[in-house]
Amino acid sequence: MRTINDGFPIKQFKGIDIDTSIQSSSANYYTYSSRVVKFIVIHYTGNAKDTAKANATYFHNGSRGASAHLFTDDDSCYQSVALNNAAWAVGGTKVYKHAECRNINSISIEMCCSGNSIVSEKTINNTAYLCAELCKYIGITADTVDIFVLRHYDVWDKQCPAQWATENSAGWTTFKEKVKAILRNEEGLTVSQYEELIEKIKELDNKKADKSEMIYDCIDHNMPEWAHKPVQWCLDNGIVSGTDDAHLDLNNTKLWVCVIVYRAVKFVAGLMKIKI
Repeated sequence: MRTINDGFPIKQFKGIDIDTSIQSSSANYYTYSSRVVKFIVIHYTGNAKDTAKANATYFHNGSRGASAHLFTDDDSCYQSVALNNAAWAVGGTKVYKHAECRNINSISIEMCCSGNSIVSEKTINNTAYLCAELCKYIGITADTVDIFVLRHYDVWDKQCPAQWATENSAGWTTFKEKVKAILRNEEGLTVSQYEELIEKIKELDNKKADKSEMIYDCIDHNMPEWAHKPVQWCLDNGIVSGTDDAHLDLNNTKLWVCVIVYRAVKFVAGLMKIKI
C-alpha cells in the first residue's frame, strides 16, 4: 500500500502519454490532500462505443454522481481524477462482496468500448501496462496482483467489466497474468532504459571519434565473435544502423551497447517464453 499525496505521479506508460487536460468536475469525487491506497479496480464504461477523451469530457462538464481516475482506449489515456482524491467508482446500493476495497483506498481504471459494448484487445493490453505502472507505484508485486488488482465485479455485484463478470472468467485471468508478466519483466530492459541506451548511442555518434580506435564496418573476422549475433540482431530490429550497407561505423563501446540490449531483451523473452 502507499500513501498518495501526488495527484499525477504517472506521466506515461507503454509510450502513451497520460493526458490530464480534461479534469472531472469536483462534484464527482471526494477531495483529500492524501490517502492510503491498496487496490486497483478495473472497470469498463458500458457504452456501445466511446473514447477516453469523450469520457473525460463527460465527467468534466457536470455533476454525474460517478467518476473514475483514468480512462483508456486503443490509443490514449486520460486522467480525470487526481490519485490523491477518491473517485466515485466502486460504491453502490448493494452489499459489498469485498471485505476491504472501497473508493477511499482504491484507484479505478475505466476501459472504453470499441463497439457493441466490447473492450478491444488493444485497449485491454494498454490497460494492463497502465495497471502495471500503478502497481509499481503503490507497491503491488507480481505475487500480490491476485489480491490487490480487482474487477468492479469483485467489489460488489455489478457486471463490470461485462465480458469478465463471471466467477471463472478466462479473460480476467489472462489480463492479470499479463500484468504479472509486465511486472516480472521489470528486471529486463525497460522502455526508459532502452531510450537511455539509444541516447548514449547518439551521444557517441556526435563525439569526434578517436582515430586510433578500432572501427567495425562489417560483421566479419575483424569484429569480435562475441559481438556478431548481438550486432546482427540490433541491425535486424533497427536499433543501430550504419552510414550505409557497407559501413556500420561501430566502435567498441557501440558493440557493448548492442550486447547489453540483446542480452536484456533475451532475458525478458526468456521470462515470457518468447523466442527471439
